[in-house]
Amino acid sequence: MSFKQIVFKFVIFIIMINPVVAIQESSLLSSSKPKIVVSVEPLYELVATLSHGIVKPQIIYQNINERSKDLSNWQKEQIANADIIIRAGRGFEPVLDNYLKQQGDELEHKTITLSQYIPLLDKENNNRRILSSNRQEKSDLRFWMDPRLLKMLAIYIAPRLVVMDPEHQEEYLDNEVILKDQLKKIENKMLRLFKQLSVEQKLLFAHFNPYLKNRYMTFSQIKELNRYARPQPEVITCIQSHSFDAIPFNLEYTEKALYSLLHTLEQCSRTKIIVN
Repeated sequence: MSFKQIVFKFVIFIIMINPVVAIQESSLLSSSKPKIVVSVEPLYELVATLSHGIVKPQIIYQNINERSKDLSNWQKEQIANADIIIRAGRGFEPVLDNYLKQQGDELEHKTITLSQYIPLLDKENNNRRILSSNRQEKSDLRFWMDPRLLKMLAIYIAPRLVVMDPEHQEEYLDNEVILKDQLKKIENKMLRLFKQLSVEQKLLFAHFNPYLKNRYMTFSQIKELNRYARPQPEVITCIQSHSFDAIPFNLEYTEKALYSLLHTLEQCSRTKIIVN
């Protein structure tokens, strides 16, 4: 018997007769970091802030424009190994939705579909059936651009992270408090900047993000916009090509990003709109 074999057997013997060592060994195994998977980059910003200091989430779609492509083996592996999956919704991620359904209840039980919990506002349509359909199916809600909704989602997600990983309960809840405070400051900044928009810019903004139109505009303002003709296709393409898809949680960077959006609105609105 070699020296290495003797040492190995001795270690195993010590573990078997010493429950303290065995418990410590078990503790090391159980303290492994949780595997958090999110569907798209904007949700990464939200969840990574909640799990700061614990673990960095993995992203299924590194490129948000690949949501209609078949999942790669790497993406499927990320999903299979996840302790929790956080995604936007079936309308925004149709391929991912079909894949999760095919895998059965096990994946569904560890998946959070955020579109099911978004209180979608629509001041132009009070039909509950339509609102419910929009909440599930609309492909471009961009709800992560609304700091108030992000606060609601943080309140919803944080306890579920705690249930999944109770060992880091204090960290998750502390991060939630910090995140909500930061989002409140960002919301105040957005409200101030939104007041600077001209009618032309607000019309474009309404096409850029229908949810935020309802969120930041009064019913009378929305009615006023209906007096104007729909912008030309090239104008809509101009604003939709703007890269402001996610709202960063760094206040200084957010301010720059918001001013960038205002600049894009100004550039795209140079084509005059026509009153109906």
